Amino acid sequence: MRFERIFDDLEGQFAHHERQEMRAVSEDLTRAERAQLTLYDRLRGSDGAVLTLHLGTSTRVRGAVELVGDGWVVLREASRAGMLLVPVRRIALVEGLRGRARPGRTEAVRELPLGALLRRIARDRATVRAETAAGTLVGRISAVGADAFDLQTIPTGESSAVPGSGRVTVVLDALTVMRIG
Repeated sequence: MRFERIFDDLEGQFAHHERQEMRAVSEDLTRAERAQLTLYDRLRGSDGAVLTLHLGTSTRVRGAVELVGDGWVVLREASRAGMLLVPVRRIALVEGLRGRARPGRTEAVRELPLGALLRRIARDRATVRAETAAGTLVGRISAVGADAFDLQTIPTGESSAVPGSGRVTVVLDALTVMRIG
């Protein structure tokens, strides 16, 4: 009888230590997995979530995650019918990001680099508002190169080019956010 209690006690201690060890290993694996995640992965895991992106000290944009691609994220603005295209490299802080993540690429649109997405916007002839390091421009994208795009400006905000409009080349690295529509 006494030996049975000793063995039961030893089995209980062993089981307890085994559970603690499994929990510690699991926590280590979770931390190691989390260390491999990029902001891109976490943005992909936040489809539909409303985020506030801080793009420096004075620029904030807010919207629901619509698409996440190679180096960019598109948000749908709640207050307007428009979309916001944000280069991921311009994001300083994110509010509302979910803890979930989706690593890897599964859809063709997700693999589009920023230049390819800008070519699609140019093809649609959409009026855009490009906020850059040098200021804000309104117009239509007329051409997209490897590291810059040309914008046919519409200085007065009309929906078509007017006398006085001009062509401006915007370096992709200078783009902070683009409002589409």
